[in-house]
Order: sequence, then C-alpha cells, then structure tokens
Amino acid sequence: MKKDPYRYRELISELNELVSNGDLLPVDEIQILRDISGYRDGYHPIIAWYYNREDMADIADEILESLEDLDGRATFRHADPEEVADMLQYVIDTPDLVTMKVSDVLRELWEQCRGT
Repeated sequence: MKKDPYRYRELISELNELVSNGDLLPVDEIQILRDISGYRDGYHPIIAWYYNREDMADIADEILESLEDLDGRATFRHADPEEVADMLQYVIDTPDLVTMKVSDVLRELWEQCRGT
C-alpha cells in the first residue's frame, strides 16, 4: 500500500477550516477511522473522521426528523440522500472508531505528510 499525502492534505485542510470557523476547537475530540490493512511499517492511516458521539447523535436526530412526513410516517421525501448515506456509513464504521483530540489528529496528519 502506498501512502497518499494528497488525501492527508485534504483532511488537514478540512479540519483546519472547521477550526478556523470555530466549528471545532483543537481540544475537541473527534472520532477517526483507520485503514485496517496498514503499511509495511505498521502504521494504519486515517481514512475518515467523524464528530464526537454526542454531535453525531444530534446530526442523526436532525436526519431522522427530516425523514418524517407531516403525519409522522418515515419517508425519504424530505431527507438529503447524501446525509442519510453518511449517517448509515457512520453506523457501519462505529465499532472501528477511535476518539482523538483534533490537535493530535492534525499533528499526526502533518507528521505523516512530512514523512512521505
């Protein structure tokens, strides 16, 4: 498996933007997903991240509310399909997620970019 510094730069940019906007603080915890296959040196790269469990629960509540029709029946009519797909992926990924501080994730991403 070859290291992909472009993907890490993309993650760095995304997290830095959220920190700059005040949506995340460096001390906030997020959940990361690592590639289980890893590299020859034993490193398992970060392949995705999610907000902390509480924030993800709030997002899920919003999505579920958007699924309900006026009479309370579940429907996809009012929901954003991409948001629903993202939430389903989160449910799939949940058992493999690790909690880390934003600053620690950014430090790791930068270190890995410099090492390639």
